[in-house]
Amino acid sequence: DTFRQSFNALGVVDGLEAFSLGEMLTLPQSFGNIFLGETFTSYINVQNDSNVVAKDIQIKLDIQTEGLRHPLTLNYMDQKNDFSLPPSENINEIVTYDVKELGIHVLGCSVSYCRPSGEKLHFKKFFKFQDDEVYIEAQVENITPNPMYLNSVKLDPSSFYYLDDINKSLPESGPSSNGKISYLRPMDVRQYLFRLTPVSPIVDKSDKSACDVGKLDIHWLTSFGEKGRLQTSQLQRMPRDLNDIRINCIQLSDAVPVEKLFTVKLAVINLTSDRIMNLRLILDNTKVQPLLWVGHSGQELGELKPGQSVEVSVSILPVCPGLHIISGLQLLDTFKSKMYAFDKVGQIFVYTTEESPFCK
Repeated sequence: DTFRQSFNALGVVDGLEAFSLGEMLTLPQSFGNIFLGETFTSYINVQNDSNVVAKDIQIKLDIQTEGLRHPLTLNYMDQKNDFSLPPSENINEIVTYDVKELGIHVLGCSVSYCRPSGEKLHFKKFFKFQDDEVYIEAQVENITPNPMYLNSVKLDPSSFYYLDDINKSLPESGPSSNGKISYLRPMDVRQYLFRLTPVSPIVDKSDKSACDVGKLDIHWLTSFGEKGRLQTSQLQRMPRDLNDIRINCIQLSDAVPVEKLFTVKLAVINLTSDRIMNLRLILDNTKVQPLLWVGHSGQELGELKPGQSVEVSVSILPVCPGLHIISGLQLLDTFKSKMYAFDKVGQIFVYTTEESPFCK
C-alpha cells in the first residue's frame, strides 16, 4: 500500500526490497564503554546519494575529551585539496585513536560540500563512547646504589572501588604483588597494573573523596636485610560525569518486523544520593523518526528514593527498516520541575522480510 511504499522508499535499497539492511542504516549514537589503553577504531563512509556531483568536499574528524580536541587524519585529504564525488560514489576511511584519558569521548564528524549551482551545504554527526573503569600503572624503580628485594606492591582501594589485581595472573617470573619476593638491581624498574571498577553508579557529587581511588603500599628489604616501606597519599581520578537519572533496557528484542508493535521493558534509576524524585514519563513523537512511541504520554512513575529503581514497559511501532536507536524518551521530576531527555535508550534492528534474518 502507499504507507508501506513511502517508508520502504526511505530505507530500502533499489532492487533489494527484501534485503534487511537499508540505506538508512547508520552508526549508533553511543558506542558504550571502551577501556583506557585500548585503540578505538571506526569505519567512516561518506556517499553521494544525489544525482549530481558534490564538489569541494571537506571531511573533518576529531575526538573530543574534556576540554580538548584531537584531530584525526584522513588519507583522502592528503591526495587532493579539491575533492569531488560523483553520484553513487563514496569515500571510505578507517580512523584509529589511542584512548589515553578517562571519561566521555565524543567522535565528531563534519562534512561540507558544494552543489553544482554553488550552494554550500554541511552536516555534523556526533558519537559517544566512555571509559568507566580505572587502570593504575605503578612503576617502581630502585634508585639506590645497592640491590633490594621487593616483598610486595599492593593497592589499597578506596570504598568507592573494587580492586582487580592483574599482576596475580602474570607468570611467576614476572612482577609480583602477591607477597613473592622480586629482586631489583640498582636502576631496575618493575611495572604493576591494577584495575578498579566502581562499587556503585551512585556517587554523592558533593563528596570530594569520591575521586579517591586508593593508596599504593610498597614493602622491600635492603641487601643487609633492613625493612623499608612507602605508602602514597590517596591517588585520585578526574571527577566522574554523573547524571541524576539512568535508564537501562532490561528487556528488548534484537530484531522486529517493520510496522509491527513491540514492547521494551525499562528500569529507571535514581542516581542521586540525597534527593527523592517524583517522576512522570513523557513519550515524545514530535521529531521525525523511524520508531514511534505508542501509548499514554505522561504516565506517573511515582516517588523514587535515592538509589531506588522502578520498571516500566512501553510500546513502539517501527515504521522504517534498518538499525535504529530508541530515542524521544523524557522524564519530568515534578518536585523540581526539571526535565531529563534520553535519546540513546537502546538499539533495535527492524527488518522487512517475513521472517527474522537472524533465524536459522
